[in-house]
Amino acid sequence: MQKQRLQQNQQLKLSPQQIQFLNLLQIPIVSLEKRIEEELEDNPALEESEEENWENEYTSNYRSQQTQENSRPVIAEREETLQEFLLKQLPLQSLNEEESFLATFLIGCLDDNGFLARDLYAIADDLLFKQNMQISERDLLPVLEVVQSLDPAGVGAQNLQECLLLQLKRKAENSGILLAQKILNQQYQSFSTKNFDKIQRELEINEKDLKLAFQEISKLNPKPGGGFANTQEGTAYITPDFILENIDGDLNLRLNNKRKWKIGPSKQYQQMLTELEGDKEASEFLKKKLESAKWFADALKQREDTLLSTITCILDLQDNFFKSGDVKDLKPMKLLDVAQKVKLDISTVSRVTNSKYIETPFGTFLLKEFFSEAFSKEDGTTISNKVVKSHLQDLLEKEDKRQPLTDEKLSELLDEKGYHIARRTVAKYREQLGVSVARLRREL
Repeated sequence: MQKQRLQQNQQLKLSPQQIQFLNLLQIPIVSLEKRIEEELEDNPALEESEEENWENEYTSNYRSQQTQENSRPVIAEREETLQEFLLKQLPLQSLNEEESFLATFLIGCLDDNGFLARDLYAIADDLLFKQNMQISERDLLPVLEVVQSLDPAGVGAQNLQECLLLQLKRKAENSGILLAQKILNQQYQSFSTKNFDKIQRELEINEKDLKLAFQEISKLNPKPGGGFANTQEGTAYITPDFILENIDGDLNLRLNNKRKWKIGPSKQYQQMLTELEGDKEASEFLKKKLESAKWFADALKQREDTLLSTITCILDLQDNFFKSGDVKDLKPMKLLDVAQKVKLDISTVSRVTNSKYIETPFGTFLLKEFFSEAFSKEDGTTISNKVVKSHLQDLLEKEDKRQPLTDEKLSELLDEKGYHIARRTVAKYREQLGVSVARLRREL
């Protein structure tokens, strides 16, 4: 026999309008333009109408109130891809029809760094199943050598070791080049870990010769395809959602709002609704479309207001940084700090800052980059941990590359500056800065 129970649950349910607003809030300016175009196409009761001072309505009152000309979009010419550059060179090679096809196929298998990302066995399988060509790995090798002979040098390599050797092979031979080839062929593992002592011991060479060989290797390009357009994702251009200008010490903020037309319900459809009061079905259709148009227009306005209130709060909290551009002027700031000041939920502030960029006189930044944890100094003052990272970066840039600073030594030096940080924390900050361990930073 089933028992009946009375259970009380608390659930948060969002209305369709709230969901629509949150979706609009999260997307950046580029996606917003597309979203508006889609809504205009889907809902005939939504229209753009010219309205005086519409642009000024969305200009922030932060510091000075000046209307600036909208930033001009950058129109970039399409860049040539590595594959296109290589295919142009193929007709100059002495290849028959089949070899030319195989070379084209191999070029299509290169990644954006110029490496052959797949082994020849897998490529031979593809040729069999997709092109019905019975080609062995041995048949592909001479064709691969042709691809590897093309410019840029090093292209078509199956790994970094081969890439560097291919580039050295094209250089005029001298003692440094010959020794560099010997190191890469016989001591590649020691080379990759910068174990200089072992290389000298195994190859019986002095430090002067080793330094000469490493100078030759340092001139090589580990990513021969890196200078061409990315075939996978294309070049990414950042369109800022906010533009900040420093005018005689006053910060002027504005939304990067390209539209000079007001989005709202169609007046024509509103007139039609009053004229079709006797037609219930048509009236219901028009009423539904007009309500949807009003919801969308209201959501856009609410989005603008939320963005401006959030970014203005961030500017207030980080006023010194936005005037100097110095990371050391950043103050500790959490999502909660902003949420409490603008009286919004933390999740709402997170949506605003995770995908929005601001253009400043010092560069373009993602808003979430301005948030950081607090660090307490010995004298009781509180600073951002980004300041500590900045000092760590300075130490790393000024270190003796022949004897790089270990994490323990970096911890001691930061301690002398008044930042008491454990070695493990230094290691974490160093990794966040994209810097390798001391052993791999060593230079001759």
